[in-house]
Amino acid sequence: MVARKFLAVVALVGFASFASAQAPKTVDKPTEKKEKGQLPTYWKQLGLTDEQVQKVYKLQGKINEEIDVHEAKIKELKEKMTKERMTILTKEQKDRLEAIIKEKAGTDKK
Repeated sequence: MVARKFLAVVALVGFASFASAQAPKTVDKPTEKKEKGQLPTYWKQLGLTDEQVQKVYKLQGKINEEIDVHEAKIKELKEKMTKERMTILTKEQKDRLEAIIKEKAGTDKK
């Protein structure tokens, strides 16, 4: 009796393996990459279609890339300004500024 149950289980597992190997494979259509992002406040309540949401995300991604470029340029310009301002100071003024900065740094850590 046990042997019969064992054989039945083995046969069932074998058949399931064979059937899954023979099952026709579905070909997934290449789907467009879905953009990810965050909708502006309250926009979820507007009932946007998936297409509209994707357009918003795509637009935000594009504009954010431009913003990143401009922010990098701003950082570069600020560094340039700091460097060029230092050329205006005399050696004594530079030394005094360094001492003031060190003094302030020590008092801010309290």
